[in-house]
Amino acid sequence: MRFVSARQAWHDAFDGSAAAFDYEAMGNRSTITSKARRGRKLIIRGDVQGEANQVICCIDAPRVKGVETNVGKGSGSRVMDSCEKGIIQSVVAKLRQSDPLAYCWGMAAYAPPAKRFKERAALLQYLMSEFDKWEEPHPREKVGQLALFCITASALRDVNGRPIDLGHARTILGCDKKRWDGEWVKIWKRLQRRLDPLPARALGPVSHVVQEYRGRLNAAC
Repeated sequence: MRFVSARQAWHDAFDGSAAAFDYEAMGNRSTITSKARRGRKLIIRGDVQGEANQVICCIDAPRVKGVETNVGKGSGSRVMDSCEKGIIQSVVAKLRQSDPLAYCWGMAAYAPPAKRFKERAALLQYLMSEFDKWEEPHPREKVGQLALFCITASALRDVNGRPIDLGHARTILGCDKKRWDGEWVKIWKRLQRRLDPLPARALGPVSHVVQEYRGRLNAAC
């Protein structure tokens, strides 16, 4: 599992394909880099590089060599992977109880795609319940389509920094810019404001654990 950021940790905690670091190799107790182990060489405190020497990411830890591997059942790194996932999943479970909306946002935005459906549906239900309070004359079906786009586009903006293209929103509604500005932009902004606080509420507890874990790993190395 990677403790690069809170978003990445959330994703990896619910991703069955994520692998732990091989701590034996990192501690120089093993130097195996065989392709049979399906690993790739890591240079800690520096760049994580693939077989073609392309930079994958940077990790801040003492300089040693190791292997990131997908390994068999019962291995030390697989156990460590499960333990690390359990740490984050425990934090997320507590968030689910204390702040269900933030939990739904986190799962919808950061979890692997297969894990997102129920939580996105819950966010959609939340936005539509908010719309019902506004007593606006806009067609509820169209607002639902706009709200779903708002959730998806806002999640991509949060994860990748991708700007929201409101042209897609106008296409969904079947209206031109003039009609958008006159009839729909107010609804869009109100939907957006309901989602804006959720990333910080979702990531706060996970970020605290990630920073603490990284600090302990650095100290141990």
